[in-house]
Amino acid sequence: MSYIKKGNEYLRQGKIDEAIEAYQISIQLNPNFHWAYYKLGDALKRKGKIQEAEEIYHKANTLQNKLENNQFNPQIKYEKLIQEIHQENISLKTEIDQLRGILSQIVNTSLSQLSAYFDISSRQGRALSNKMLVDFFLNTTKLLKPNYFFDIGSRDGSTSIAVKKGLPTVKCCAFEANINNYESFKERKEFNELSIDYKYLAISNHNGFADFHIPTELNGQKLDKNIGNSSLMISTHPSCKYQVTRVECSKLDNFCLNNRINIDKDQNLALWIDVEGAALQVLEGANKCLTQTSIILVEVEEYPHWTGAALADEITSKLISNNFIPVARDFEYSMQYNLIFIHSNYLNKCKGLVYNFFSNIGNRNYIGGRK
Repeated sequence: MSYIKKGNEYLRQGKIDEAIEAYQISIQLNPNFHWAYYKLGDALKRKGKIQEAEEIYHKANTLQNKLENNQFNPQIKYEKLIQEIHQENISLKTEIDQLRGILSQIVNTSLSQLSAYFDISSRQGRALSNKMLVDFFLNTTKLLKPNYFFDIGSRDGSTSIAVKKGLPTVKCCAFEANINNYESFKERKEFNELSIDYKYLAISNHNGFADFHIPTELNGQKLDKNIGNSSLMISTHPSCKYQVTRVECSKLDNFCLNNRINIDKDQNLALWIDVEGAALQVLEGANKCLTQTSIILVEVEEYPHWTGAALADEITSKLISNNFIPVARDFEYSMQYNLIFIHSNYLNKCKGLVYNFFSNIGNRNYIGGRK
């Protein structure tokens, strides 16, 4: 029974003090309910406290008028409530982001313990870790049978060629934004033989054009023109010199739209992202594609090699928020490595390959095998 009903019952019984107390409790619980003030005024009037009753009646009238006005102006009525909900949402989002960041750090730290099974002090050991990870990616892609494979930061298209040979039904789009690489490799016979679409295009978080930075000199040493560490980002290394080119760029979502690649529930995509510090920009421009992606390999960094680049924890957090599970990594370079993520909808299907990957770790005689 509500306190107003209790007060009414006490008032009917002539228990004025009890009625006054019940109405006062009702007002404490809901200080903007005008009817509780009216009933309190009635009880005070019967108690003989006329002046107090008039003050309470005045309060009740004020609340009732405000209520009636708000009924004709919903914006006023709900403005405070909306503000309160908005503040609660901001607070909740902040907490979720913090927890997701902590989870990303835990995951990346846990996966880094795999280094115990490789001699990462040697180039051979690091190369072995990369070979095993790439084989795992190719085997898993073959199992998942994506409709499209997007090779972003393709360089010479080798990954697209390997994916296509393992899964002839997949349609491969290889994107390269380094004009030197593109001109050097665009005539590869495999592109024509395997129907691989090798494009001079940067995939990013906006559509239009952008400056692309191709390192030409580092520490006074000339660099080969067909290098794999060119980027939309600028190196933090002070001695690095560039060839800067203007390149067309596109969001991956818009590329699909413009090329009539439907992103619907029947679509299955696989992504390989090797863009030297610009991975977050690629993901930001692929929000729709991510909903239909089954597997991603992405190169990440734990040290800011590029100005403003998102580091490994931020990339991991972004993908976890899109329901991707980080399952494996390599140790190809110091503070820069590749991570494989599998969408939660596909993880159970891949667990056999995941177990095989971990069982092979530490096998110094690993030759590799793409099943």
